[in-house]
Amino acid sequence: MKSIFTRTQNTILSAAFVLFVSSGVSAILGIFKNRLLAAKFGVSDELAVFYTADRIPGLVYSVLVVGALSTIFIPVFAEELKKNKEKAFLTASTLINTVFLFFLFFSTLIWLFSEQIINLLSVGKFTHEQVVLGALLMKYMLFAQMLLVAGSLASSVLQSFKQFLMPALAPVAYNVGMIAGIYFFSSRYGILAPAIGALIGSAAHFLIQIPFLMRTGFRLSLGIDFKNRSFNQVAGLAPPRIASVLITNLLATINNSLAILISSAAVIYLKFGIQLQTFPVTLFGASIAAASLPTLSSESDEHNLTQFKKTFLTSFHQMMFLVLPASVILLVLRIPVVRLVYGVANFPWEATVNTGLVLGVLTLSIFPQSANYLISRAFYALKDTSTPVKISAVTIVINVVLSLFFINTLKWGVWAVAVSYAVTSALDTLLMLIALSHKVSGLKLRDLVMPFMKMALAAALMGITLYLPIKLLDQVIFDTTKTLNLIFLTGIAGFCGLATYFLFTKMLNIPEVELFYKLIRKLDLRETKVSPPTESLQ
Repeated sequence: MKSIFTRTQNTILSAAFVLFVSSGVSAILGIFKNRLLAAKFGVSDELAVFYTADRIPGLVYSVLVVGALSTIFIPVFAEELKKNKEKAFLTASTLINTVFLFFLFFSTLIWLFSEQIINLLSVGKFTHEQVVLGALLMKYMLFAQMLLVAGSLASSVLQSFKQFLMPALAPVAYNVGMIAGIYFFSSRYGILAPAIGALIGSAAHFLIQIPFLMRTGFRLSLGIDFKNRSFNQVAGLAPPRIASVLITNLLATINNSLAILISSAAVIYLKFGIQLQTFPVTLFGASIAAASLPTLSSESDEHNLTQFKKTFLTSFHQMMFLVLPASVILLVLRIPVVRLVYGVANFPWEATVNTGLVLGVLTLSIFPQSANYLISRAFYALKDTSTPVKISAVTIVINVVLSLFFINTLKWGVWAVAVSYAVTSALDTLLMLIALSHKVSGLKLRDLVMPFMKMALAAALMGITLYLPIKLLDQVIFDTTKTLNLIFLTGIAGFCGLATYFLFTKMLNIPEVELFYKLIRKLDLRETKVSPPTESLQ
């Protein structure tokens, strides 16, 4: 068992597989968590307050951890490990201590002004009692985020040692803890239960990694060495990356506030819709992008750009091969999926329809969101953290303007937020691709677009074969008011759709269809002395 958890993953293939599986399990648990929340609290004002209170602590975590560690810390620390382990540990300690100091500083400010922040986020729509409740929930979540920061720091160190399994299982532990808190404490503590669950999950996220972190020999030193060259290198790269993450999370926070302008229930529809559409983004987009970063980093010098572009295009197309059919499945089966996931007594048919509408629109943003993960990491591998933030700054303004126009002028419902997000996600991806092509002296348009268009055509044809059987079976054979029949209907339609997708991709000679055969033939999670850094998923 020890060898299983401490094996290193030395290729994109093995690392991505670990991330696929763990991300899938974590995402399923996250969906189950939201179903439990729907069952316990329904479409209530309390649940809307909870989601609003979670925005700012989550933002601080994302800015410090996602912004400063996941894409900057790991390449620098991993490079130093090859040269001098002791020096690498000192660099990591300086970075970790700095992150914690910043977290404590911002957390203190949020604690002191929690009620004012909740009132601002709710655009004045919450009552005084709801503001007080939101402030209390926010304080609970700050403690949870502190533990989550510690766990994420441990994950970054382990990933630098090419140990992906335990860092990948940590979010699973977090969701299990969250579910336990909701299940066991809801009847006694009400809406405080999810916050208690977050504390339990964050502690589990951190603690399960400690034994494996200790086995790496890593030692944390107190203090901050401002003269450390690598620390200064990260400090120079971090601000644009932090700004990019800040913009992304500000957009999510603004969208939450825009939903409140419509109604408290709209916050829940938006949150649940985002949760479902995030599943393929996390499972395929984030996993492949994260697994590709070390290889892209190793190929980022000007003498190796040809291989860099080859790795990028291969990863991009393999990502699209998986993401596009997932998008179509969620689009066509949106109502059955929402019913299966959130179809509890406290979640009425109106809520199902509205969540399904939000999900349907958001499915159009799945492939650009996934692509953005990879494109951003291509820029980070090239040590360019400013270009993504400049583009994101433009698109967030367009997003907010569109949302306000749709809501205030056209009087659209919560799906207006989803429409503006889908439009600006596509625009963001297009601008990023153009900028990356310029950065690497040109990505061949034919090499980039033709495989994507073939996959899109196959996915569209799959959508038709998916739609027809679900309509036929729903009207003629299955009584879908019963959950078991709904499961059969969704399963049969999904199987037909995927089968035809594989058929069409084979007919169109799309090489990525061989990915699954290669996964079976080549996958080897065992530690090996051979670690070709340029191996791709294909």
